[in-house]
Amino acid sequence: MFNSLQWKIIFIYLTLILFSLQLISVYLVQSLEQYYLRNYKENVENQASLLSAFMKPDFGRGEAWADDTVRLAREFRDLHEMEIIVLDNHAQIVGTSGSQAVIGRRLIRDEITRALAGNLSDNLRYDPLNEERRYYMAYPIENNQSTLGVIYLSGSLKSVDDTLSEVKTIMLSGVGLALAVSFILGVVLTRTITVPIKEVTGQARDMAGGDFSRKIEVQTSDEIGRLGETFNYLAEQLSHTIGEMSSEKSKVEAIINNMSDGVAALNGKGYLIQINPSAQRLINNLNLKIPALNCSGFSLLRSLIGSEETRRFIRNQKPLTAEISSQDPDCTMQVKIAPFKIDKGKLDGTLIVLHDITRERELTRRQEEFVADVSHELRTPLATVKSYVDTLLDGAAEEPEVRNRFLKVLSKETERMVSMIKDLLVLSQMDSGRVDWQKTEVDLKDLALEAVDQAKQKLSLKLPQINVLVNSDFYRVSVDRDKVMRVFSNLLNNALKYTAPEGKINISAKGQGRFIKVLIEDNGSGIPEDELPRVFERFYRVEKNRSRDYGGTGLGLSIARKVVEAHGGKIWIDSSPGLGTRVWFTLPVAPGEEDLSS
Repeated sequence: MFNSLQWKIIFIYLTLILFSLQLISVYLVQSLEQYYLRNYKENVENQASLLSAFMKPDFGRGEAWADDTVRLAREFRDLHEMEIIVLDNHAQIVGTSGSQAVIGRRLIRDEITRALAGNLSDNLRYDPLNEERRYYMAYPIENNQSTLGVIYLSGSLKSVDDTLSEVKTIMLSGVGLALAVSFILGVVLTRTITVPIKEVTGQARDMAGGDFSRKIEVQTSDEIGRLGETFNYLAEQLSHTIGEMSSEKSKVEAIINNMSDGVAALNGKGYLIQINPSAQRLINNLNLKIPALNCSGFSLLRSLIGSEETRRFIRNQKPLTAEISSQDPDCTMQVKIAPFKIDKGKLDGTLIVLHDITRERELTRRQEEFVADVSHELRTPLATVKSYVDTLLDGAAEEPEVRNRFLKVLSKETERMVSMIKDLLVLSQMDSGRVDWQKTEVDLKDLALEAVDQAKQKLSLKLPQINVLVNSDFYRVSVDRDKVMRVFSNLLNNALKYTAPEGKINISAKGQGRFIKVLIEDNGSGIPEDELPRVFERFYRVEKNRSRDYGGTGLGLSIARKVVEAHGGKIWIDSSPGLGTRVWFTLPVAPGEEDLSS
């Protein structure tokens, strides 16, 4: 019961009322008692004074107890229910309103002794015989400042005590009634306080559970009412704030979960509290074990950067960057580890960011290889040019036959370098997107025949048989004529270089939806299977010495792929050593043409 605020308030309220009523009752009873005793004393003193006036002449004549005085004392006793004893100045009883047998005896009491000294004296004593309180007064009978005797009066206070008892009963009844009424009023009044508080408590409990829709009905404008209004405002603000936080959390989670970089977070105790899908994928690529959420993540740190680096990071609490690699599968990972909060020298959390730099490292490697290949490709012709020029300067120019032979070699090497530079410029323009594509409708057979003619004019050696199996009435494409002509020329030149004179080369085409698939097929030496994935790389040659003898730069297939892909098509190669090579590529049909099929 006392766990309730309402009953506590009622208990305190009733306790204060009870204490106040008890204090008032005690004060009132004591005041009434003093009032009745004072009146009773005054009445007894007046009667004693009256008796003294009647007895004083008798004491003067030596007759202390005349008949008139006895009659007066008895009448007084009957009227006022008091016992009267008259004592002389030696404290001997000379008269009494009661039994006459006590006359002549001495009566020594404190109040009598003080009265013989000339002082009025009284006292209250409990009479165990009659079980009541009695009032005693000793009144001196004086004459010319000498005490002649003492009138000793005693009366019962039963009437006063009965009156006071009735007053106490009335007071107790009033207190009980007041407490009952106060209790009822306390219950009613405290409900006006506790009911709104219970509503506030219920709303606080609902808010703790995440429900902010409940509103308190404010019925008063006092402090409780203002408290309810404040809670309603607080619930509205918290709902708005938590909604914003939830939205921001969802955004952050969406960003983290959709990041290409892996993100993992540990709390201050080193337990894993967050990891996104990218981190899981990258860690799996490294063949490492991913700890479960709310489990120790220091094992992951040790697996990524090693035990020593992990201890150094925990000790120094400074950001750390490391790079780790895996051979199976081949991947390279950059790991960044940072404390995201430091509180009083303690590591309060760790952020782990994984960035896959496999592609960057591969691009860097290819750039280095590209620079090395360009340097290598230019070094050989430049070395040849320099040696021939030095020879001519040393006197070979004086011999016409030697000079002409050397100049032909210099022209050939220079042409190779110019062709290489042109191819590099073309690739550079395509990589940067600075190529202006002039697309027109072109007859595919005319394009193929022109490429064959150019190849025959360029190569003076005996050529294999070339068959153009393209229907000129059907296959028209929408392409940049010059650039697609370069594709045909590069592919045809490669086929001519690696096909024996007695061999055969076929150029054919067939419809494939909105594209035309072109096939250039030869029965030459072919390409090893392990070399096929790299034939489109720049400066890559299957037979480097032989290709250089034919004047190739190693850029033709790279340019061909760039051109075909720029037209929305694809290019691919199938080859077997000794069985020849087949190169396919697709080109878009001209607008307005019907879909082509095989």
